[in-house]
Amino acid sequence: MIIKRKKSVWFLAFLCVGFFISLTICGFFAYLLKGWVIWGFDKPFPFGKEEIITILKISLIGFPIGFFLWLFDIR
Repeated sequence: MIIKRKKSVWFLAFLCVGFFISLTICGFFAYLLKGWVIWGFDKPFPFGKEEIITILKISLIGFPIGFFLWLFDIR
């Protein structure tokens, strides 16, 4: 018996955005933790625009991950 499931575009968007947001939050936490560990109190906190751009670039991998999970119906 073959069950055909209708793939929802809303579910695709939810997966992609969800992975993007979760990777962004994990990246911010990791960079803040790294900055806190290496921070010398007499210097400014080592977290700036470059780190934010790096986190967002890494988080963009959430879109292909969400599409892959949606395409092959992995739950």
